[in-house]
Amino acid sequence: MPSGARQGWLIATGVMLALCLLAVWQSSLLALTDKLGPGPGFFPFWLSLIGSGFSLALLVGVLRAPADPPDAPPILPDGYGARRIAAIIGTLAVTALLMEALGFQLAMLGFNVVLLVALGERRWIAIGLFAVAGSFGVYYVFTRWLDVLLPAGLLGS
Repeated sequence: MPSGARQGWLIATGVMLALCLLAVWQSSLLALTDKLGPGPGFFPFWLSLIGSGFSLALLVGVLRAPADPPDAPPILPDGYGARRIAAIIGTLAVTALLMEALGFQLAMLGFNVVLLVALGERRWIAIGLFAVAGSFGVYYVFTRWLDVLLPAGLLGS
């Protein structure tokens, strides 16, 4: 049974390969070309195909690498590191659940604050500036300049 860093690399590259192959399959269901040139499936198909190739090459490289020594450290953290990871994943899940109700701006504002605190930032001015720029600033850029619809939620703008 692989251990330590090698096990982590095997899991990560295997998951990445599976996701890329899923993207290849799903994007192949879309038209690759249309009257004007590349269709809606063109870029996703080729990018996921390239990603599959890179993932496969990395997976083969990890499989061919020597095994970790028996005293290699575990790949998953425990204690404080595990709590930080759980806090980030939990906050991301809550943000996704509240996105429609609160809107992008408020949901991302809360997520950015919790993310920065979980990553160890303690300067509230830095947290505030990043959280506002990462929520209200990103919302403005995507909705005004790029014409991307994002959930408006409570603010309704």
